[in-house]
Amino acid sequence: MKYSPIKRLNFVLIASICVGEALIMFVLPSFGRLSTIAVVILDVALLILIIIPLVRWIVIRPMKNYIHEIESAHHTIAAQKEQLLTTLNALAKAKDNDTGDHILRTQKYVEILAKCLQHMGCYPDVLTDHYIKTLVKVAPLHDLGKVGIPDHILNKQGRFTDEERTLMNSHPMIGESILTASQPDEINGALISMAIKVAGSHHERWDGKGYPRKISGQDIPIEARIMSVADVFDALVSDRPYKKGWPIEDVLSGSCQQKRLSFRSYGYRCIYR
Repeated sequence: MKYSPIKRLNFVLIASICVGEALIMFVLPSFGRLSTIAVVILDVALLILIIIPLVRWIVIRPMKNYIHEIESAHHTIAAQKEQLLTTLNALAKAKDNDTGDHILRTQKYVEILAKCLQHMGCYPDVLTDHYIKTLVKVAPLHDLGKVGIPDHILNKQGRFTDEERTLMNSHPMIGESILTASQPDEINGALISMAIKVAGSHHERWDGKGYPRKISGQDIPIEARIMSVADVFDALVSDRPYKKGWPIEDVLSGSCQQKRLSFRSYGYRCIYR
């Protein structure tokens, strides 16, 4: 087993002091009779001459290598995360019916919403600059689970049958499963963990009538709530196979509704509660 140089430090110091004192006791008589102060000064000087080289050789050099290895490992893991994220983003965009524009728009909406909340002082312990940066990175993965939904359902112009609706509503769990499976044990970071929450919970609703788990209120992760607002807003203002997009002014005012759920009641207010 390879021991950390940091753990060796106490042992090295104790051992070098003991060995040093033994050598000093052996060497001191060769200096003849000395005053107490001279003995102390000589003792300290010899001890320093012995300890410093030992600590340098046994602790400092290995510690530098140890720190270098840690930094190298961190860089490798960060690169693996970025590569994994890039691959998953490409997969999500390949299945996006809007040629990737929906992903880019919602990513920008997420950034705007998160920064507005931060500026307003909401969730100050959560919405840090680093958190928002990570959320923006993973936002394109919110609909990753649609890779498991057949194209004839995604592109259907009419109303879904009950069976089709059930299959369509399974995409959050599919995305969550893909992200969970794609996360190696050694990469257990905030990036993929946040992506899992976003993909798995962005269709939950404040009133508990969403899917797939029907969780409600603040049980829904804040990152998923922000993603939900961005996703719903884009869905309302954009043309889809089954509808025309609504004017932004009507969406923001809540004057247009779909299935009795305006943009405001669906997601906007839930973030602030």
